[in-house]
Amino acid sequence: MDTPAMNQFVEDYLLVTDNDSESYHEIMGMPELLAGNMSGLSDRMREEFETYISEVVERENEAGHEAGALLISQLLIGWGSATFDRIARHYIGLKTEIGVA
Repeated sequence: MDTPAMNQFVEDYLLVTDNDSESYHEIMGMPELLAGNMSGLSDRMREEFETYISEVVERENEAGHEAGALLISQLLIGWGSATFDRIARHYIGLKTEIGVA
């Protein structure tokens, strides 16, 4: 079920990844995308995102910023597969639109 928060997260995520050359090219070169594997792409993107956020949370905890770490974790981890499915569908649509092999 789409929520305003989920829609905002997807919009913000795509704003960054569509406009950061390195992120965009990394996603467009993922084997799951090239194979048109939406669920595999979604899972990979979610796992990579959550791993990165977990690393940020750990750094903040180690620096003594417990409240900040909790906020980052609460806001950014646990969006679920439906959220990343939408993001994956966006990139599969782009791949089809621009004809990436």
